[in-house]
Amino acid sequence: MECKLCGSTKFRVSRLRVPDLTQLIFFRCPIRCRTCYKREFVNFFTALRIRRENKLRHQEERRRRVQEASSTARHV
Repeated sequence: MECKLCGSTKFRVSRLRVPDLTQLIFFRCPIRCRTCYKREFVNFFTALRIRRENKLRHQEERRRRVQEASSTARHV
């Protein structure tokens, strides 16, 4: 999946707004490009996949920071 404006493949699930309720009836959720911030709608399952991928990426980054901090503390 690519952003229609800039071509980026990095997205996040966007906050819901009152006008989005009509889209939710059709199981469409808002997402936002992390590069150009364009907001668009995708089906519910695609939004869930994006949320899960972001959560896994954050967990991996957190693990990496903890490992780096512990290895730096040992060398000091």
